[in-house]
This record gives sequence, structure tokens and C-alpha cells, in this order.
Amino acid sequence: MKEHFSIERLWWLLRADCTAGYRSVLTVSGTLAGVILIASLVSTPGAGAGQGFFVFWFGALLFVWGTIASSRAFAELHDKTRNVAYLLIPASSIEKTIARLLTVTLGLAAYLLILTGVVSLVVEGVFRLFLGASVGLFNPLDPLAWQLIGAYVFVQSFYFLGAAWFRRRHFMKTTLVLMAAGIGLALFVLLTLRVVFAPEGMTDPEILIARALESYQDLLRLFENLLTILTILLPVACWSIAWLRVRETQVSDAV
Repeated sequence: MKEHFSIERLWWLLRADCTAGYRSVLTVSGTLAGVILIASLVSTPGAGAGQGFFVFWFGALLFVWGTIASSRAFAELHDKTRNVAYLLIPASSIEKTIARLLTVTLGLAAYLLILTGVVSLVVEGVFRLFLGASVGLFNPLDPLAWQLIGAYVFVQSFYFLGAAWFRRRHFMKTTLVLMAAGIGLALFVLLTLRVVFAPEGMTDPEILIARALESYQDLLRLFENLLTILTILLPVACWSIAWLRVRETQVSDAV
């Protein structure tokens, strides 16, 4: 299959993925809805406190379910019993990549917004019927919920790349790589701060950071701008590398 992009083929891929996985999605959704209902009864949020409660659960479901789903986005690609059938699907590698990417990003986020809203209606009904109280409903337009979606898209990109890159234990290996990278970056920053701002041997991180903030305001603003750019470029880079990995596998198998 040549690297042409077709909206029609993309639509059929999305439809096929939804048809193949809707039973497991409904099962997981029912289980999670029950967990949220039990949690609401145990915590008994006060009147008007439901929004924060539901936003918390929305974020938890998004990050846990989303990262796991992203890490398994290309499970067929590494399964010897299914990879031939997957590679022979009449669609280009970019269409296959975008289909899975849309499913575990926009698709999952939209679904969880709806699911959390429906669960909040059920919780509100239970509270009014049995306790005579109101906890409020989930507002899908809450700015915090959309901030969580933005943060999820950034984190998800690494697990999406891990799904295409690693052959086994995608979630675990990606998490280990992220932890190692985070520790290495933190050590590098602390070492740099100590060398630059504490030549006399001071090692208190709070004092080092305070000195850095006082001494190089313009440089820190530059770093903030670079960080903003990286939050956009890194996900795009991860998604692109994942596509190249799928393309490499498809080409190497003469598909």
C-alpha cells in the first residue's frame, strides 16, 4: 500500500477499531462507573463539590486508561498471530497510525467527557433519591478538564511511540525510559545550578533555585518559551517516529 492518505480509508479503519473493541470498552466503562459511584458514596462530597470530584476522576481515568491504551495501540504489529493480517489491511501506514492516534487521544477524551457526565447524572440521582442532597454535575467545559486533556496528549505521545517501538511490555518499558530520563534531567539541572550558583559548596535545592530565579530572569523566560515549544514539538516528534516505525515494518514485510 503506497503512502497515500484517504479520508474514506481512515474512516473505515476507525469504524473497524470501534467495532472490534466496543464490548471491552463497555465492560470497562461499567466497572469504572461503579467505582466512581462507590467512591462518591464513601467520600460524600458536599453540595456543589461534585465538579472537583468528577474532574479528579475524569483526569484519573484519562491518564490511566489513556496511557495503557496508547501503549497497546499497535499490539497487532508485534503479535506473530495477528501482524500479517494487520499489515495486509488495505490502508497506508500513515492512515493506520492516524487512526490509532485519533482513537487514543480525541476519541478517548471525548468518550470520557461523555462517560463522566453520564456518571455524574447517576450519582446526582442517587444522592437526591436516597440522601436528599445534591453534589452537582460534571461540567465538560471546565477549564481544568481541558488542561488535563492537554497534559494527557503530551504524556500519551511517549506511550504511543513505545507501542510502536517496543515489541513486548510496552507500558512498563516506556515508563522506565521516562523515569530514567526524568531522573537524568533532574540531576543535570541540580548539577548545573550547583556549579553556577553555589561555587562555595551550598547544596540546598531551594536556595539554588531561588538564586537562579533572582539572577537570570530573562534566561528563565527564554527557557519557559522553549519549554512551551517543546510541549508541542515533542508529541509531534513521537507520533512521527511511531509512524516511521509502522512504515518500516510494513515496507520490510513487502506490504
